[in-house]
Amino acid sequence: MKRLKQLVLAALTLPIASYALADTIYPTDKKRSMFADRRAHTTGDVVTVIIAESTTAIQSADVDMKRSGEASAKGGEGLWGLMKLIPRASLGGSTAQKGSGSTTRNSRLTTTITCRVIEVTSTGQLVIRGDRTVKINEDVQTLRFSGIARFEDVMQDNSISSNVIADAQIEVFGKGPVDRHTKPGLLGRVFEFLF
Repeated sequence: MKRLKQLVLAALTLPIASYALADTIYPTDKKRSMFADRRAHTTGDVVTVIIAESTTAIQSADVDMKRSGEASAKGGEGLWGLMKLIPRASLGGSTAQKGSGSTTRNSRLTTTITCRVIEVTSTGQLVIRGDRTVKINEDVQTLRFSGIARFEDVMQDNSISSNVIADAQIEVFGKGPVDRHTKPGLLGRVFEFLF
């Protein structure tokens, strides 16, 4: 009798145990094939942006200007002889100006940031945006990136280069002791304004 109860209990718990063992922790309604394309293509997906920006701006100007003029006045007989009272006079002069100037500006930024797809346009382009903040001691540095990317430009490892992103906006700014000490003080700003 005891043996029969054990068999009945085992027969009833076996389907429950096998069902529990067959279950998975991953959601079955969102499974993707291991051969599926893992590149970002819809809202909420993330994509790694490889930022490698380098700009060089050179401006130069040369000025070489010369100007001269002469004027003379002579006495004469006109106006009932009154012109005889005016002495002969001559006036001449010249000016010259020469100058040159040039400015050169270089900037370089190399880093990576993972952005989120916040919108997919009607033409299938991905609007991406992302922020990354790094805090070291009391200094906080923030990198902000946004732009519009084509799905075709996203590489197989789900990364994209910043130079193929349209309307790219890259901002790097910081706050903290280093930022405060690199800015001129109040007196320095007043003197800079006045002079």
